[in-house]
Amino acid sequence: MWKSWKFWAVWLSVAGFVALLAFGFTTDPKKVPSPLVGRFAPEFEVKALNGKGNLRLSDLKGKPVLLNFWASWCQECKIEAHVLEAFHQKYGAETKQIVLVGIAIQDTPEKAKAFALAFGKSYFLALDDQEGNIAMDYGIYGVPETYFIDPEGFIFYKHIGGVTSELLETQFKPFLK
Repeated sequence: MWKSWKFWAVWLSVAGFVALLAFGFTTDPKKVPSPLVGRFAPEFEVKALNGKGNLRLSDLKGKPVLLNFWASWCQECKIEAHVLEAFHQKYGAETKQIVLVGIAIQDTPEKAKAFALAFGKSYFLALDDQEGNIAMDYGIYGVPETYFIDPEGFIFYKHIGGVTSELLETQFKPFLK
């Protein structure tokens, strides 16, 4: 049995499969590197979810931007909704130090509006187009995903999963007064 090539082929296949599983369980799925970090944020233009105006990313040049991709059906988005709104109230609504933009993906206008109302979101919200072009341009794997964009338009950090106030404060510290 030991001398059979079939025995060793099966044994090596099983060992390779176990090694692959072990590697997968030790890898954090939220630490997916983004090729966009260090590059200009892809341009987009969206219409406000509430119908009050459009927004082009390039119009925000000169201000740091927090770009959050979310969906009404996303459980983790519900958890981070209050964190994002509190950050907006502290650094966006009154002091205008940072601009928050939320883009709902794979959602309907009705459900996205209901979510925004339920969670008291007051920053700029929009819906990706039917084809999901903005999400594709940013390489979105799922929601929530958040991009941190400096005043020059470069992405300096990407976060997969729900954000915390500590993360937001730490990442934007160089831009806060």
